[in-house]
Amino acid sequence: MSEPKDRLGKKLEEKRKGEEDAYFAREDREKLEKFRDKPAPAGPQCPRGHGALEAREIHDVPVDVCPACNGVWLDADELKQVVTREDEGWLSRWLRAVLDSGN
Repeated sequence: MSEPKDRLGKKLEEKRKGEEDAYFAREDREKLEKFRDKPAPAGPQCPRGHGALEAREIHDVPVDVCPACNGVWLDADELKQVVTREDEGWLSRWLRAVLDSGN
């Protein structure tokens, strides 16, 4: 007599699992639809999630700066350029700035 109860219990457990799977599948679909409907942000975004980055120049090298957290984000080439410009010395940088502003 305990056998029919066990089969019924297994059937109820399978039904519960099926309903649970259907619920989470529905939730995933809704989240994906919301994600797809959201427009992609234009331009580079702050890695910390503060919004769009602004393009600025440091020592004539374009870098991305976050106006919210003041983070500066560089590509590999931009970092190399900033480091080489920083090693020039203040007089070289000043002369280049004066000569460039005359153009």
